[in-house]
Amino acid sequence: MIKVDQYQLIRELYAVKGLSQREIARRLGISRNTVRKYCQGEFLPFEKSTRQRKPSVMTPEVEEFIRQCFEADEEAPSKQRHTAKRIYDRLVEEKGFTGGESTVRQYVRKLKNKSAEAFVPLEFDPGEAMQVDWGEATVLMGGKKTTVHVFCARLCFSAMPFVIAFPFERLEALLEGHIEAFKFFNGVPQRAIYDNVRTIVKEGWGKHVASEQKDFVQLKAHYAFKSTFCNPGQANEKGLVENLVGWSRNNIFVPVPRVNSLQELNDLLRKRCLNYQSHTIRGRSRSVGQEFEIEKSRLTALPKRHMEPIRQVIAKVNHFATVRFERNRYSVPVNYVGSDVTALLKPSSRGSAPSEGKDL
Repeated sequence: MIKVDQYQLIRELYAVKGLSQREIARRLGISRNTVRKYCQGEFLPFEKSTRQRKPSVMTPEVEEFIRQCFEADEEAPSKQRHTAKRIYDRLVEEKGFTGGESTVRQYVRKLKNKSAEAFVPLEFDPGEAMQVDWGEATVLMGGKKTTVHVFCARLCFSAMPFVIAFPFERLEALLEGHIEAFKFFNGVPQRAIYDNVRTIVKEGWGKHVASEQKDFVQLKAHYAFKSTFCNPGQANEKGLVENLVGWSRNNIFVPVPRVNSLQELNDLLRKRCLNYQSHTIRGRSRSVGQEFEIEKSRLTALPKRHMEPIRQVIAKVNHFATVRFERNRYSVPVNYVGSDVTALLKPSSRGSAPSEGKDL
């Protein structure tokens, strides 16, 4: 079984750089059979782990506190800045932190190692990048006022948009949003640009991102693209997608759409995105559609097989023969009462909003 980083190298060298299977095997020092199996994205080497892990003491709240310490240091005298020991002491005193000092030291070290300033260019080559963000909108679904979460993606060269609505912003929705965007564009850009999206970032923020969620790393490997994160407070670095969130609200959700399901809503969103090809952005000589035709030829080809946007969760079955995840309860066969079960969670972009008491 190859590792995810090896798989990403194979996919990148084959799909993006166009190297032969023989050359990839020579460069990576692996067998040609392995390269042949994985280069076209037909087989996924990811292992599905059902092991239950203890929650990390490095919670988002702890990370945010450390970030605030670093930000405060930017205006403090050089000899009056936080050390890892001082950050740890403050976490214990002010936040009731129960982890060890070595955990804080290790995390601070990771952040400092990634402290080199990086800026995202505001001009892009065809196929170079895509910007991604989430927004919210209100619709009347089945006659009921409903808030939907809108996954927004936009190719940076042509400004071609893709928008899809979900009932939540969980990881499985993020995965499906990417996969559906790649299908819509019929290709994959070399990299995607993000804000501090918690469903992606596992440790760190902005230029200090130290690690990403496992499922997102697998997505990048399979579709052969890289990730870039905006610096804190630098919304201008992803201005196209920030404008897209506002654009989708102003153009798609005004007046408030009246639909019967997410499928009907997403059909409307797709139609509006396709119609946007006739628009010409101020200062450009070609329409979005004309620029998109140029960009499509520079996108990385889709893998032969698409990933399933599924997340696994371990849950205990209660005496009512249900398991609870976030705000929903799911029923399971009664013979599983008292047992731990693996729940496979899929996004719901085609039906109605989720409700309690569904079957697992």
